Amino acid sequence: MPRSLGQASLLLLGSTWIHSGLGLVASVLIGRILGPAAVGALALNLGLAGLVMAAALPGFSRAHLKRLAEGEDTGRCLGTMGLIQGGLAAILGLALLVAWREGVLASAPAGAAVFVFMLGSQVALRLADVFMQVFIVRERVVTHSAILLSMRLVRLVATVVVLLVAPSVVWIAATFLLESALTLIVAAGVLATGGIRPRAPSRASLTAYWRFARPFLITTPIALFQDSIDRVLVGRWAGLTAAGYYQVARGLFEALSGVMAPPGMLMFTRLSSLYAQRTPERDRAARRLFFSGLDKLLFLSTAMAVFFWVMAEPLLGALYGPSFVAATPALRILVLAALAATTINPYTFVLQAQDEVARFIPINILRFGVYLGALYVLIPGTIPGLPAAAAGAALARLLLILFPAWVWVGWTRELAGIPFYRRALLYFVGFGVAVLVFHALVSAVTMLAGSRWGGEVGAGAVAFVAYALWLWKVHPDTRANFEYAFGLPLGLLGRR
Repeated sequence: MPRSLGQASLLLLGSTWIHSGLGLVASVLIGRILGPAAVGALALNLGLAGLVMAAALPGFSRAHLKRLAEGEDTGRCLGTMGLIQGGLAAILGLALLVAWREGVLASAPAGAAVFVFMLGSQVALRLADVFMQVFIVRERVVTHSAILLSMRLVRLVATVVVLLVAPSVVWIAATFLLESALTLIVAAGVLATGGIRPRAPSRASLTAYWRFARPFLITTPIALFQDSIDRVLVGRWAGLTAAGYYQVARGLFEALSGVMAPPGMLMFTRLSSLYAQRTPERDRAARRLFFSGLDKLLFLSTAMAVFFWVMAEPLLGALYGPSFVAATPALRILVLAALAATTINPYTFVLQAQDEVARFIPINILRFGVYLGALYVLIPGTIPGLPAAAAGAALARLLLILFPAWVWVGWTRELAGIPFYRRALLYFVGFGVAVLVFHALVSAVTMLAGSRWGGEVGAGAVAFVAYALWLWKVHPDTRANFEYAFGLPLGLLGRR
């Protein structure tokens, strides 16, 4: 009996949080022992590696996920995707070898070896994803989670060993490659033991992948570039310390935005299955799935956004130390970005599930230009009064997510009969109520508690209660969402 979307999402979400938590522990150890500059150097090299990946490894990943979800032969899909990604990785490796011999890598931040390790980890991760997506489509979430968590735990142990034996940014970077390479080996091995092995691709399979992925050859490099360029520019224009602040803020932001990733991926695969054959009944089922899933995503992610906003300063101070409290403004702006992404990104899944990716190309080129312009203005602090450095980069990312969200919603209304979800406004207003209550109380509570962090914790608790009461009063499905959320773990236990 297959799990419900909520149960499968809960398993993936739990493993994602633990996965992110293990990465956060490693980041905390690096920050405390090697300092903000070392964290910044790793972030800058990770950003540079992402830029190279954007140019050299355009995205066939979504095509792979979609073809698997539509029921294509798994072995053939593995062979097709493996050939594509392996060929691109070989070209990248050759280019890297030439660059090394010509001395181009000598100017890389923290040395060429750090950059090579970070880039290698990204390449291995793309290759591992060829096999890991099979577990997602078949909803073998326990196996998927076990592989990811065990490999992340290996990296954490390796990080501790490096910091104890030979503290070095180079060897820390090597642990990233170790994790990705082991993920690739283990995922391929697990599938092989179950009789699932890559088969030679056919002309038809290559054509199908190419037809769906062709628009991504433009949109995916842009997306990967956008994901990395902020880290690079903060390091270049504001210094490695600011880059370290931005890196830890991005890490917590990714933990929050990661709430949407597992259910979003599962939503995409189920929408792809429903839209494989268009009928009025299947379209209605897709709409029900979309709105029910989006409401539950907002129910969880908005509560988490309130927590991260009110606890930003004590959380950063407790995890990384007092020197990282300066990342608070950046983190709070990224909380807004994560909440916006939770609402907006599901609309793009509908378009992708309907093979409408080509529509993204002109809009994504425009928004890429807008994003670069925002980074150019905000990071150096060109306009007085606006956030700068790490906070400026965070504000630019918020603008990137918001622009132009109305276009995606218009297209989904036209193609799938899915308009803007008006109940999302109830969650946004509730978040605003919590923020206003928090900042109104924090000064008074601080004086009463005698501690700023204690004051923020107390004011934050009151703010969270205010948010919950608001939602309970105005959202008719709040009780059902609570019951559903608490029932998911019980349902999973009942399956055992």
